[in-house]
Amino acid sequence: MRRAAVLLAVVFAACGPPGPTPDGGVDAGPEQELTLGTTGPDGGFVALGGLEVDAIPGSQGGFHVNLLYTLPAGGVGTLTFDHRVVRTSDQKLVSLGTRTYDLPASGVAWTTSTPVTVFMCPTPVGVDIIGKELLFSVKAKDAAGNPVGAGSARATFRCGSAGGTFCESICKG
Repeated sequence: MRRAAVLLAVVFAACGPPGPTPDGGVDAGPEQELTLGTTGPDGGFVALGGLEVDAIPGSQGGFHVNLLYTLPAGGVGTLTFDHRVVRTSDQKLVSLGTRTYDLPASGVAWTTSTPVTVFMCPTPVGVDIIGKELLFSVKAKDAAGNPVGAGSARATFRCGSAGGTFCESICKG
């Protein structure tokens, strides 16, 4: 009977309110849902899920995709956004990157003011992304490394009219 009471006490303690973290801070609770999007024809935010995204020529002959990030409740101070892009069919890595932004006030929705340029190709050897569904994932953390938000969306990559035959040759892995 005593063992059951101790076990019950441990379970209830684990489900209690946020408490101090090992570094002395306070657990901020659950992460926000970070929404990924791109710029629509009118210049506004369009959610990325299920879209086709066209290659955008970049410096040094590579191709990119422009993304926008939105946090519904914003954040305070410097936040780091880590992105990862994989081909959904086999989870092959396509792109990794980090961006840092200073967010003005917590509780206020925040969207990147300019698109985030995500490098896509030339792709790693053997990783063809043309016409393939990709999973774009982003995680945001504060200056102390605490998670603030996370989100992901799928989109299909195309070379499009701006990419041309050069895109088709270097984005096929």
